[in-house]
Amino acid sequence: MFEGLSIDAKSARALESAVQSGRLSHAVLLEGGDAETRLAAAKELARAIVCTGEEKPCGHCRACKKAQSGNHPDIHLLQKDEKSAFIKVDAVRALKEQAMLLPNDGEYSAFIVREAQFMNVQAQNALLKILEEPARHVHFLLTAESKAALLETIRSRVTDFDLGQSGALPQTQEGQAGEEAAAAVLRGLCADEFELLCACAVFQKDKALLQQALPAMELILRDALLCGSAAQPMTGETALALQLHRTLTPQKLLRLREKCGELLAAVRANANQNLTATALSALFYEIKERED
Repeated sequence: MFEGLSIDAKSARALESAVQSGRLSHAVLLEGGDAETRLAAAKELARAIVCTGEEKPCGHCRACKKAQSGNHPDIHLLQKDEKSAFIKVDAVRALKEQAMLLPNDGEYSAFIVREAQFMNVQAQNALLKILEEPARHVHFLLTAESKAALLETIRSRVTDFDLGQSGALPQTQEGQAGEEAAAAVLRGLCADEFELLCACAVFQKDKALLQQALPAMELILRDALLCGSAAQPMTGETALALQLHRTLTPQKLLRLREKCGELLAAVRANANQNLTATALSALFYEIKERED
């Protein structure tokens, strides 16, 4: 499987093992890499799901040939309309109706949600209802640049595979600047409203920096939630994660992670840059001060 695709070898082996053993999760998230690679990997998985051969995908059965030509009736693709900034709730509701129907040709249906970060909050909540009570014959394959753009409730119900390149890549200056800005915002959040506003001010005219910082914030918040557990930290901000852990409740940390994803989706949909930067400080401070 995945021949010709430049994806992480460990993730490729894990996915192939899950397919061949019949243990592929009903909901998979493919993140990392580039958008076309993610889509190609999702299509390869869908082909394996509908394959009727022993070695999946065999490439020889009728189902594989239909899938290869793009004409298999049990492989469905949901993606953002070119005229819209988001995947809207009505499209997800239509997917839900399709998912309730039995497959046309075989035992399983595959539903690809391409670039799921473009689902608005209502659409993500509608998808959540499907993922919570999946039909036996359905597999959902989501692709996204980063899981940080999805609601925590969605992320908790999918099996995540990072398709990014194997091995540690050198840190870019842009990536380092995003991580530093993310840490500054979260340190400001632990301090007071003025410090938070000052830290967010750097995003007013720098969309690229905000796009780098939001996923970095999500990872630091993830580490804060896992303080005291056996899980390995995903960032070098261990002291900051511990400070957040001591300052905020788990409920607030979870809500902050969700907001990172929502704001990232808004930035990618070309939301007003100044308003998004202002919303970041306002929403974060509101979550901090709100009673659980």
